[in-house]
Amino acid sequence: MSHRATLRFVMAVLASSASGAMAHDWYPVACCSQRDCRHLEEAKGETVLETSKGWQLWDGRIVPRGMAKLSPDPLFHLCELSDKRIICFFAPPGAS
Repeated sequence: MSHRATLRFVMAVLASSASGAMAHDWYPVACCSQRDCRHLEEAKGETVLETSKGWQLWDGRIVPRGMAKLSPDPLFHLCELSDKRIICFFAPPGAS
């Protein structure tokens, strides 16, 4: 591999690892310890329905309104433990 190709490879690796780290940068440590949070993907069936009690997740769990925090982007985010207990939930601006 040429010096230029090696440099491009190293830069690509650094950029991809940095973007992965940045994906968790805004989540509060109390919510996820930088590992248990993710944005919900409607394409994967991770839907959120607003109800009078709060938000109902695709699997039937209800997130009470008082538990929701404001998302910094237009996506819903969920922080949960491996046993599916919700630690934090973020609703996008405009979601009641």
